[in-house]
Amino acid sequence: MISFLYIILIFFLIKNLRFFKLKGISKAEIIFGVCIQFFASYLLYIVYTQYYMERYTADIFKFYDDSLVLHQLFFDKPLDFIKILIGFDISNNQLLTNPLIEMNHWDSSYKSSVMNESRLIIKINALLNIIGFKSYVFNMLSFVLIGYLGKILIVKSLLKKFKLKYPKFLFWSFVLMPSLLIWTSGILKEPLLIFSFGLVIHFLVSDRKKKWFNFSSLLFGLYIIFKIKFYVFICFFPALASYIISHKYKLKPFFTIASSSLILAILMVVFTQFNSTLNPIKILASKQNDFIRLAKIFDAGSSINMTPLEPNLRSLLSAIPAGIINSFFRPLPNDIHETIHLLPLIENIFIFLGLFLTLFKISQNKIQLKKNYKNLIWHCSFFILLMYTLIGIGTPVIGALVRYKIPGLIFILISLNLLYDSFKKNIAE
Repeated sequence: MISFLYIILIFFLIKNLRFFKLKGISKAEIIFGVCIQFFASYLLYIVYTQYYMERYTADIFKFYDDSLVLHQLFFDKPLDFIKILIGFDISNNQLLTNPLIEMNHWDSSYKSSVMNESRLIIKINALLNIIGFKSYVFNMLSFVLIGYLGKILIVKSLLKKFKLKYPKFLFWSFVLMPSLLIWTSGILKEPLLIFSFGLVIHFLVSDRKKKWFNFSSLLFGLYIIFKIKFYVFICFFPALASYIISHKYKLKPFFTIASSSLILAILMVVFTQFNSTLNPIKILASKQNDFIRLAKIFDAGSSINMTPLEPNLRSLLSAIPAGIINSFFRPLPNDIHETIHLLPLIENIFIFLGLFLTLFKISQNKIQLKKNYKNLIWHCSFFILLMYTLIGIGTPVIGALVRYKIPGLIFILISLNLLYDSFKKNIAE
């Protein structure tokens, strides 16, 4: 009952709030878009309950199940619940540590809680459990809504900044892109990630009259990315800083991107000298080797034959070409062992076909991109290259690879829409 009332409330808010007013897109379309998102969440639930029935390893259940432990603590020891929620140091407090032992995913492979990918999601679910009376569907709808708000923020910001000629194409590309639709339809990290990107992109086009509010949204967005997907933050922050500097000081994107790349390379070399948790190559090698072992243990049908990475610079450099191929082009036709892998293959074909045809038409008509278009496209490409290289090296399972590519897919869609808009505006003129 509470979930039904929640859906009615969401429809009411979409219809009446000014936030959901998008130029060129009707409120009916926005409501239909969120209905599609809800239906995708239902399908994802069916898949994980009827076909992948190992609940302990099911991504859409693990954070919710762990949050039930924290939720119970709210009623048993509310002060302890608040301490855990605000990040109180519990390492030397056995009374606080005991309930956390019951959770399967509270601690990740990162030893530092600063870079823990799971705790924030579990805490959010624990709070939602209090509001929604432990209803899984209520939590699921909340995460779907968070992801959808992120998509609306991105679309709204791009329409404001670039006055795009075809807003419907932009909106529906974000709603209907299969990977983006599926992985933002559950209690997962991706909805929060999309929302965070929405906050950051909104800051880039924000009104100076609301300077402190918009700056706070930037910091909040970056904080969430840092907490739930540290490797995405490592790739995203240099691209973001480069874009802001290039835009503010009217510098060519090639110069700021080259400078950022050089700084990253120097930092990489410096940190590899440390035989500690600060060594990025050691971290990457450890996670990749663990992933390879797990794929063998569970006999993952979509495993990629990958040479284990060694914790040194030479091994990393030699792995980069294969990593780029894996992330940009897989799954290949010979990788298809399950029907579910056909969808990302078709998606890749459409994306590359769309990019090729748009770039071909732009080149054929000798269209010069506007500076603000070119600047954003170059920096989107910089982020995509950094992130796809990293996940291509570290992910030996196609199913996981497709999901990890979601942050890059957002910026591919942004770039494709800007290119398409440039072509159509030029033809119209």
